Amino acid sequence: MDTSTTKDAGSNLTQVAEYTQTAAALAELRQKYTGLVIDVTTPKGMKEAKACTFELRTLRTNLEKRRAELKAPILARGKLLDDEAKRITAEIRAMEEPIDVQIKAEEARAEAEKLAKLEAERQRVEGIARAIEEIRNVPGSLFGKPAVIVEGQLAKLRAQTLDIEFYAERFREAEDALAATIARVEQQLAAQREQEAEQKRMAAERAELERMRAENERLQREADERRRADEARAAAERAEAERQAQAERDRLAAEERDREEAERAERQRQEAEARAAREALERAEREAREAELAAERERQAEEQRRLEAERAELERQRRAAAAKAERERLANLGLREAASAVLSWLTVNGHSQQQVTKDLMAALENDAAQVKPVRGKRSAAA
Repeated sequence: MDTSTTKDAGSNLTQVAEYTQTAAALAELRQKYTGLVIDVTTPKGMKEAKACTFELRTLRTNLEKRRAELKAPILARGKLLDDEAKRITAEIRAMEEPIDVQIKAEEARAEAEKLAKLEAERQRVEGIARAIEEIRNVPGSLFGKPAVIVEGQLAKLRAQTLDIEFYAERFREAEDALAATIARVEQQLAAQREQEAEQKRMAAERAELERMRAENERLQREADERRRADEARAAAERAEAERQAQAERDRLAAEERDREEAERAERQRQEAEARAAREALERAEREAREAELAAERERQAEEQRRLEAERAELERQRRAAAAKAERERLANLGLREAASAVLSWLTVNGHSQQQVTKDLMAALENDAAQVKPVRGKRSAAA
């Protein structure tokens, strides 16, 4: 069944037959409430606004309940389809997964064996590459080292023998790397020896320069001491002048603070008066609102008492009418039948515990006790 709810704006129609009554009510409410402005600042306006929202909320909640009722069978059918599909899928998986596990186990074993071979080859190749790289890195590791260390490493390189089985296809490359490294280390050794000789010469020059620098520093210290003495005298003179100027600034600042303090005190006094006036106005408005609310509550209470009085009067009139009807009915009965009817009426209307009801019941029971023997004697005489 098509349950589309698309409709034109402002239309009274709906494509869902179950919502036709609600749509008709919606059209009426649209005319009633669209553009409605209520003065909620008054008790009457607030009461009217609450009544409007109650009516609209009731229509909305009733629509939601109806929607849930209509949708429940559809949801139940969907759940049944999902549950059955899950059950059938589980049975298929129970047959499929054991076979799939066997396939994946064999594939994993073959892949692991392949990877192990590849890993062994990779480690062999990388081991050769690392060994060749270590030979090539020797010159770099000797950079900046003393000549005696470079000479010792050069002797180790010249005595090194390469393993042809280890280097295999890269043996020739390893030999070339070793020869190139020995040549570079020989060059490093010669350069390091020249550098160390130059360093000794430069050290002697630095010692002479250090002596000359110490002499210059002594002369500079003496000049600095004379300059500091002159600066100390000038600083003392500036400090005295600054002290006098600061004293004058302090006096002017004190006068300015006194003036600002007086102005702040005046502002605080004016603010306090304004705040007191605002609080008095707010208190008066609050008391007026409370008085208005109290009057509204009293009016509502008076209205409640009036309604209760009207209900009591209606109940009294109903009972009076019932009693009148019962009296008219009893006028057509015999005395004993009338008394029984009255007793039944009193009991039904909640008067079974009153004394008059109890007296009437006792009289009827006594009359019944006297009538039975009399009827017995007449029967014997006959």
